[in-house]
Amino acid sequence: MNKKAQLDPCIRCHKIPEETDRFCTGCGAPLQNRCSDEPGLLKKGCTHLNPRSAAYCSKCGLPTTFKLYGLVEAQPRK
Repeated sequence: MNKKAQLDPCIRCHKIPEETDRFCTGCGAPLQNRCSDEPGLLKKGCTHLNPRSAAYCSKCGLPTTFKLYGLVEAQPRK
């Protein structure tokens, strides 16, 4: 089976990445939704890999890279 077919497409432009790509070569979006550790609050840094739909890290609660790039939104309270 072709490995390229198993990779998730870019969340923004839907281009299929190469196996070693970290960012989309079509639009520059990150290809993995990791914890951003954006404020630098964690001494060791949290690089947890989160689901593509996550706006906040499930391990530490900081924004994910997809949230910072505007690719996902926080879910409103019901």
